[in-house]
Amino acid sequence: MGDKFDLGNAHISGSAIGNRATVNNYGAASDALLTALLSRRTDLLGDAPPDGRDDVRARLDEIEAQLRSGKPDKEVVRTGWQRIAAVVGVLSEPVMEVTKLIAKFLA
Repeated sequence: MGDKFDLGNAHISGSAIGNRATVNNYGAASDALLTALLSRRTDLLGDAPPDGRDDVRARLDEIEAQLRSGKPDKEVVRTGWQRIAAVVGVLSEPVMEVTKLIAKFLA
């Protein structure tokens, strides 16, 4: 009954136990970023000029898909967010808020 673990020559890394265990470092940063993107999506689209909304929407979808994947591609997230910030404007309050989370995620 129950699992047995031989911890000989094993190490503990983060919350993973095992021989050469690794931990996904994206967890908390990507969760916070995804939550912010979902909650600020309407604001970001509203701040975008009408002719840029489709581009912003597509980039948000692309970033969201990456953050929901098992291992997000940071380059896709970075370039997608740069495009959103360029279209919406870096002084937009939702852009400034999410940019802080993007920086933590990319670190």
